[in-house]
Amino acid sequence: MKKEEIEKVIEAWQNHLLVGHMEEYHLEIGDNVPPEFAAIALFLDSKTVRASGETEEFYNGYRQAAVDVLSLIGVEIAQDDQLKVISLFKKESGNDKQEELMKHIWG
Repeated sequence: MKKEEIEKVIEAWQNHLLVGHMEEYHLEIGDNVPPEFAAIALFLDSKTVRASGETEEFYNGYRQAAVDVLSLIGVEIAQDDQLKVISLFKKESGNDKQEELMKHIWG
């Protein structure tokens, strides 16, 4: 994916979702999230929001597909209403958590 395409996806997401009651929010993308993965996550998020206006079955199917893809690439999206930020970050896998715990216990 070219840098311009990634920027276009991010801009489209912001123009679609950061409006109205969300216009004070900003997007933070973790340094450990590859730009292509961020673009995929934001594209799926935008499409899922659009699908919410469709029938419930369509929305649930689209939402589940988005969750499955994000789980596969290891990216999570979180919204903090107090800080007015939407964050994209790399989700730790179970193996990563186990390794971190082992390092903490045994050094």
